[in-house]
Amino acid sequence: MEVAGKVVVVTGAASGIGCALASRFSELGAKVVISDVNSDGVALVASRLGALGVTTDVGDAAAVDALVAAATAEYGPVDIFCSNAGYSDAPTAGLTGSVEDYQRIVDVNLLAHVWAAKAVVPSMVERGGGYLLQTISSASLITGPSAPGYTLTKHGALGFAEWVTLNYGHLGVRVSCLCPNAVYTGMFGLEAGDISSTPPDMGALGEVMKSSDVANFTIDAMMTTEPFLVLPHTRVADSFLRKATNYDEWIAGTRRRLLKMRQEQ
Repeated sequence: MEVAGKVVVVTGAASGIGCALASRFSELGAKVVISDVNSDGVALVASRLGALGVTTDVGDAAAVDALVAAATAEYGPVDIFCSNAGYSDAPTAGLTGSVEDYQRIVDVNLLAHVWAAKAVVPSMVERGGGYLLQTISSASLITGPSAPGYTLTKHGALGFAEWVTLNYGHLGVRVSCLCPNAVYTGMFGLEAGDISSTPPDMGALGEVMKSSDVANFTIDAMMTTEPFLVLPHTRVADSFLRKATNYDEWIAGTRRRLLKMRQEQ
């Protein structure tokens, strides 16, 4: 896939992976649209990159339609849509979260991918192709200490991405799912616009990658092999293979590790 001259929309682009993706696409000559719910962060990053900035709540289908309309009016039809925005509920919440809490995380982490596809895929098909990059998480492949709402939505997002590529891949719509493990992002306190700060030691999370390294890895993969799964952390692929080889054994072993982690907290 060539990037230069392409119209690229990146959501959740005020910080972390989204900001790093937008920065790298811009360096490669793409026409980038910065989107985030954080209006100050949008203004900061858009100004730095000389890009169009649009404040957007991706959990709102009408807002996603408006984002795509703004991008199209400014640069032309969207070639690459990076559905990157997301957040996590509290791991300690268990099943005590409110209906509103669950609905909100479903809107942002799951349905936002649906709204993005509905907004751009028809045009991509008409023009012979396009690219959806969905930032999901290793939690879509390997359930671990993540919160229930996060786990639920990430599994659903991966399933939806599979559905899109199965039904639209032959029409030129390519789909990649970025499924990293721990990355230093706004979820861990990274400031807006920061993509290269050295991650702190996060103990049990293992290797914590810089957002810029994840973005570079991802875009390199998109420009070469165009894989469905983009896995910057090698241990994710290893863990997923162990899970697929013996599901019951994986569940038993993971349950033991989670219990031990909770006892040590």
